[in-house]
Amino acid sequence: MGVYNEWGRLKEVLLGDVRDAVLPKFQEDWGRYANLRGYILGNEGVRWVERDPENGPKMIEQMEGFEKQLLSHGVKVHRAAPIPDDVRALDGLIGDGMLYARDPHLVIGRNIIQTNLRMTFRRKEHYAWTSLFERHCEQHPEIRWVNMPDTRPTPDGKTPAEWRNDPRLFVEGGDTFVLGKDVLVGFSSLASSPAGVSWLRRFLAEDEYNVHLVPIHDDWLHLDCFFAVVREGLAVAYMDGFKEGVPKPLKDWEFIEATAEEGHAMGTNTLCLEPGKVFIGAQHERLIEEIDKKGDVPIPVKYDDVEWNGGGIRCSTHPLVRDA
Repeated sequence: MGVYNEWGRLKEVLLGDVRDAVLPKFQEDWGRYANLRGYILGNEGVRWVERDPENGPKMIEQMEGFEKQLLSHGVKVHRAAPIPDDVRALDGLIGDGMLYARDPHLVIGRNIIQTNLRMTFRRKEHYAWTSLFERHCEQHPEIRWVNMPDTRPTPDGKTPAEWRNDPRLFVEGGDTFVLGKDVLVGFSSLASSPAGVSWLRRFLAEDEYNVHLVPIHDDWLHLDCFFAVVREGLAVAYMDGFKEGVPKPLKDWEFIEATAEEGHAMGTNTLCLEPGKVFIGAQHERLIEEIDKKGDVPIPVKYDDVEWNGGGIRCSTHPLVRDA
């Protein structure tokens, strides 16, 4: 039981929920990404779906539609429990990102790791998944379930250069790809940190994983904003997103090249059902055609209203069980 790669047959998956998600207080270290400043300023404490009454119900509808699509393919879907009111009241940091189930934890092999996010207000999301992880661990005692050590909520420094060297521990699911015993973790200065990657490397050493820090440009919040796996050996990527070229574990892979525009529109934010079968936003017609040309099977998902908010299919899901 666990997740040993990005392409094994998907059996169980976490799917986020936007219905009660609340917008946070703006913070410069992560808020300088894309259009977050304009999206968040003046909306602190407002529910995501109420900020845009036209788009909000469509997001709910599309996520529920995707849940049905996953179920139709035999995938067991887990939705988050509500964040308890007392947690929201005591946390002191307004906001959450509950629609993005990818980020606050990692499932790597037999390990469930609840992590720290640079958007530190999101730490309360752990409570929404606790009951699921408790049940899962009771059923499968071989699983190790741990929390990354806590960290301070406020950033070190006031400039991107200082944030890049922030000593706090951050590893985010959107940056993390499991490729057998190789684990890639993206690093700009917006999400995961070198200190967090070092902690993950030490933790996974017992299971003989090789954890690779992958520098990416600050135009990208996470690695999965411009990189997607179709099957072992084939990926979709905006190649210039890699700051230091293709990571060593991908040197022999074939790439379908995406544009920066397709990446920012979440065309490279996908989820494998099984090797060569991949869920992808239906609006990304060129990439769908390119995947099809390789003899693989794109599974279109109507997700444009979710993607418009800056996160796609991979952002809103996290595999819990795949075939090895």
